[in-house]
Amino acid sequence: MTTPRAAPRIGWIGLGRIGRPMAERVRAAGLPLAVWARRPDAAQPLLDAGATWADDPAALARGSDIVATILGGPEDVAALHRQTMPAARPGTLFVDLTTAAPHTAAASAALAAAHGLRRLEAPVTGGVAGAQRGTLTCFAGGDAAALAAAQPLLAAFAQRIVPCGEAGSGYRFKLINQALIGGVLLGLADGARLARGAGIGPEELQPALAGGTAGGFLFEAYLGRMMSGAGPVSFSLGLLRKDLRLARDESLALGLPPLGLDAAIAALDRAIERHGPEAGVQMLGAA
Repeated sequence: MTTPRAAPRIGWIGLGRIGRPMAERVRAAGLPLAVWARRPDAAQPLLDAGATWADDPAALARGSDIVATILGGPEDVAALHRQTMPAARPGTLFVDLTTAAPHTAAASAALAAAHGLRRLEAPVTGGVAGAQRGTLTCFAGGDAAALAAAQPLLAAFAQRIVPCGEAGSGYRFKLINQALIGGVLLGLADGARLARGAGIGPEELQPALAGGTAGGFLFEAYLGRMMSGAGPVSFSLGLLRKDLRLARDESLALGLPPLGLDAAIAALDRAIERHGPEAGVQMLGAA
């Protein structure tokens, strides 16, 4: 008779718009969960659901088998790993879910190796709704053993876990994803403005186009919001601009002309100047 393996203790940092519903699914899956946040009130729903509070990131790392992070960008990941990796027990697995840059992986991998740790990047796509439903896609970059060890964590919020290759490849796949999303959102914004200018409303446009080549997830999610300039904020202008700047940097590093990315970033700059970085990406289509 085999003894069942204990569930890994998860330490979680990153309770933003998408991070908190992901953490809630981890806790709902029955995994032991400890959290830390700059704003303790952000963690209260998780604490009410049975998660425990860590006094600081280093303490969280010391008490965890898997440390999961979903942060603002590459600099945040690097700074937090410098703070937490030296405090972790050898063998601890670090899983970063942030949209970051491929070079982030090299620095984290070197630091992890120096302290006898494992690491994996697994940035996610699928939005807030996907986080709530547990239907996200993860782009995993790192070795197969780290990915296998991360399965109990990732399965709590992801429907698809895509092995992308060595460290850094998961970040690269996510940046490609964001470059494609940026282009689609700009097209939706132009279409929304064109329809509005012609006096066509979303109640006419959406059923007419939904079954054709223009239809799809982003069309369904954003066309109506773009035409009205309202609705919930699922993804902010500032975060999309950050992602596309990272994609542009990667294009330049590969010697590629980022023509569409330059245009998308310029459009985001204009929208942010008018509406602020926390406004939703639907404001790309505002009048």
